[in-house]
Amino acid sequence: MPHTTYYILQIFMKIVITNNLYAPWVRGGAERIVEKTAEGLENKGHEVFIIATAPKESRTEKAYYLGSIFYNLDKYPFWLRFFWHLWDIFNFVHRAKIKKILKEKKPDLVITHNLQGVGFLLPGLLRKLKIKHFHTLHDIQILHPSGLMIWGKEKILASFPARAYQVITRFLLGSPAVVVSPSQWLLDEHLKRGFFKKSEIKILPNYFFKQTIVSNAKSKIPIRQPADKCQFLYVGQIEEHKGVEFLVKTFLSFLGKDISLKAELLIVGGGSRFEEIKKIAGGRKEINILGRKNESEVKDLMLAADCLVVPSLCYENSPTVIYEASAAGLPVLGANLGGITELIGVIGGILFEPGNKDDLLKNMAEITSSPEKLDKIRIKEKPYCPIDYISELVLLAKDIKNR
Repeated sequence: MPHTTYYILQIFMKIVITNNLYAPWVRGGAERIVEKTAEGLENKGHEVFIIATAPKESRTEKAYYLGSIFYNLDKYPFWLRFFWHLWDIFNFVHRAKIKKILKEKKPDLVITHNLQGVGFLLPGLLRKLKIKHFHTLHDIQILHPSGLMIWGKEKILASFPARAYQVITRFLLGSPAVVVSPSQWLLDEHLKRGFFKKSEIKILPNYFFKQTIVSNAKSKIPIRQPADKCQFLYVGQIEEHKGVEFLVKTFLSFLGKDISLKAELLIVGGGSRFEEIKKIAGGRKEINILGRKNESEVKDLMLAADCLVVPSLCYENSPTVIYEASAAGLPVLGANLGGITELIGVIGGILFEPGNKDDLLKNMAEITSSPEKLDKIRIKEKPYCPIDYISELVLLAKDIKNR
């Protein structure tokens, strides 16, 4: 980007970032994106404050946590979740608390991320207080309360309840000054349903890692010999919609298909289906279920693995795990679905048909038997440099402020 650091440093702002979850209450990639973005803005000299939710209301030097059951929502029965979503849309309690915080902090800009849990009345409050508002998309939470669209069940967004929900969220959200989407796919899903008609639109790949792409000869990635065991890696939530159960079942079939193919599968993450995954694996030594790992441990695992598998059965936006693989130079085998298709098209990798056992088996067999294929699908280029994301946010804010 042509923007100079000197030019950017002349812009000092007080910024509030909101998301339904924030560290230490981390569940997925969105929370990590928010945390990295806050750090990036602070490193540029801006004052940043976070508003999020937690099981119990609390406050730290830089964050205000609103009390909510959101983090544990999936543990409650369906009828209670239904009424909670109704309350969340018109949560006047959170609106009043946030109003108090905003009057105290007097921010120049509020960047909202996932609104569920924080409350959908926030955009209207920002309009009333005349505070500049940027909104960042992560999934389809404002199109459907589940935030999920499963492969083969795309009509869920056209159902009467979903359309009624969209009428309400479209009205409450309005048209923020700027809407940021990491993928064109996710943005299009909103635009074709009438969202953000007056907003300035910006496609910005997720701010996550400094991309350091190196050749195989200089990298820490071990060069696997044909006789070695091929190591497939899964990193993510252990939930049904992530396709991890499908992956484990497919891998078991893969092991029994050709005993000459030596491979192992590493599963990293936690979630409601963790125990079920262990049962499905049946104690096979070729499947190692490692549980949750920190960022440094995940990086080490990626540097040692042969291929990352992203087997999602739901439409993903722009999975952070692929950005992590990009930083490690790790080849990706991903479901041809939503933002995964778009991201792998830029970074490089192999796509397979979602939920298609035979297609996944074929690709795993080719990767295991032909090490040279891994070199062909290694990361083509860095998809985005982190400083660009922060610079673009700041410059957008300056442009909006001067209008």
